[in-house]
Amino acid sequence: MVTTKINRKALAPSSDRCLAILELLSLHPKGLTLSDIHHLLGISKNMTFRILNDLTSRGYTHKAESKTYFLGSKLLSLSVPQAAGKNIVDESIPEIKALREATHESVGLLVPCEHEAVLIYFEPSRQPIRIIYDIGIKIPLYCNAPGKVFLAFGDERTRMARLKKQTFTRYTARTITDPARLRAELEVARQNGYAVDCAEEVEGAYCVAAPILDAEGYVVAAIVVTGPQERIPKEAFPRIGKLVVQAATRITTRLTQ
Repeated sequence: MVTTKINRKALAPSSDRCLAILELLSLHPKGLTLSDIHHLLGISKNMTFRILNDLTSRGYTHKAESKTYFLGSKLLSLSVPQAAGKNIVDESIPEIKALREATHESVGLLVPCEHEAVLIYFEPSRQPIRIIYDIGIKIPLYCNAPGKVFLAFGDERTRMARLKKQTFTRYTARTITDPARLRAELEVARQNGYAVDCAEEVEGAYCVAAPILDAEGYVVAAIVVTGPQERIPKEAFPRIGKLVVQAATRITTRLTQ
């Protein structure tokens, strides 16, 4: 990859500061206060306040009651991927809702983001005990079903590049930390057409996910069913996997026709 060197002297000061704040907040998912941003970036408190006020009013940042700032939902709405000019979320929603009703579990839609995945849409289960994730959350690829989709399916060069950047940090007793074991599981996923996760990232959460493709055969998203281990035991993987693959195939058809 060729990296373009930025001439900071040619940047508009206000735009540079605005983007610097957004980039800084992206590195701090727990949020930062105005003083934090002021000290970390060296921007005056008055200027930092004015920029944050503008960004918050437009939805690019969010200010909590604790006076901590986070990235807002507006950025996510602008970054929703397209396939052949079609909005992936819009084309997926009917199938996601139908899959939730068929499985009675939570269903999410994720897209790849370098060596991670980002949740861009989520329909929670209607059951009182359910698994819920926040829109915009970033997750590693090696320890959950949708992440494994981006490591198992698609062109080999992209898959291998993503695999090399995985940290293999242990989150639960079931987290796969051995690259060789993960590669073997990814091969099984390719054979089955779907990937699974047995509480490898979140204790008690079992997941089944399948790839969504564009017209050129690239994996542009993953659809996932997630729920408590008691309701999605390993014995249920084939049944749920079939439903997830069928939903992913219908979304792929929506995107490619």
